[in-house]
Amino acid sequence: MDNRRDFLQRAAALGLGLAAPRAFAQPKAGEAQPLRMGVHPYNSTLALVAMHQPLVRYLEKAIGRPVEFYTAADFDSYVASLVGGDYDLAICPPHFAVLASNRGMAPLVHYQLRLEPILLVRADGKLRTLKDLRGKRIAMADRTALIRIAVVKQLEENGLVAGRDYEIVEKPSHGASVAAAAVGEVDAGVITITILKQLPEDVQQQLRIIGTGISFPNLVTMAKRSFGTAELFRIRDALLAFQATAEGKEFFFKSGFGGYEEVKVAEFDSLKPYVDAYLRIKGGADK
Repeated sequence: MDNRRDFLQRAAALGLGLAAPRAFAQPKAGEAQPLRMGVHPYNSTLALVAMHQPLVRYLEKAIGRPVEFYTAADFDSYVASLVGGDYDLAICPPHFAVLASNRGMAPLVHYQLRLEPILLVRADGKLRTLKDLRGKRIAMADRTALIRIAVVKQLEENGLVAGRDYEIVEKPSHGASVAAAAVGEVDAGVITITILKQLPEDVQQQLRIIGTGISFPNLVTMAKRSFGTAELFRIRDALLAFQATAEGKEFFFKSGFGGYEEVKVAEFDSLKPYVDAYLRIKGGADK
């Protein structure tokens, strides 16, 4: 994978607590092949690694195989790796999970807390409703992000069209979008309730929520279908057991994800309009 060397260099530069020589060395004869876990780049690499270290360590013990952490520089690179079979395990937004389920990945669980798109504005400002955003600058991450697709649609239903009634300010991640709103670089930033709960308390106090009334299943954990039914169930059961451990309770408390739930077919079906919107966006970009 193209991300491997770049990530290792960045991890070393940032002083991340990863066992890099073991994680990226080729396994010796008789050693278990490492599992490659790819996490969607909804936040900075540093934040994602710090958050997922307890899960990585737990899975290594529960499954009995080394686990390598991966993310990507941007959403497109991540999706390419996801549907290209580069990850053995993946934690991804639900519309990308629908795509990956048709490309050899099996959905195992998703986080309990609903994925709820919101807009954050300065608490000391006057913006309180979606219609107040007319003529404003709104920070958003990649245009293929589910929450961006949903918020743009919701704003249209409230009479606000991007480029005509408000300006979209492009940001590399949802975390960067809220940071821009917090410092006043933009009037609002698009994120989720989950990411809001992961922000420092002092930053949360500077911000006000403008709700959208929309929610989706949260990030989905997937595994390669080629593992076979027995191994998929073993990984799923290990994930479900994680939330009862001390490390799991701390992970879900700090992340705000609440725990795991099994994926339901009806939830995937409800995402079809957003998957279609994503495919239209990508189709237009490729022309």
